[in-house]
Amino acid sequence: MKAKLAGLVLGVGAATLLLASAAQAGCVTKHGKGWAWTKDMAKFQAWEIISQKYGNWPLPDTNFRNERYRCKPDGDGYTCFSSIDVCS
Repeated sequence: MKAKLAGLVLGVGAATLLLASAAQAGCVTKHGKGWAWTKDMAKFQAWEIISQKYGNWPLPDTNFRNERYRCKPDGDGYTCFSSIDVCS
């Protein structure tokens, strides 16, 4: 009985790992750039361009994961660059 239970637990664990790997395989990293007067708005602009180009804006059927932003002062505002994993 213990062997069957151990086999079942290992099988479920292996299936979970395979499904998680398959889900990650459906992700692609996309990059965006935004400018605005505030850092938060520049981040939003960098996010929004990716959403519009790759996320089926305004009703997305994709997921965004691992959002990363790099911002710097630029004239009277900020420029932000985004790297976002877009997953279907």
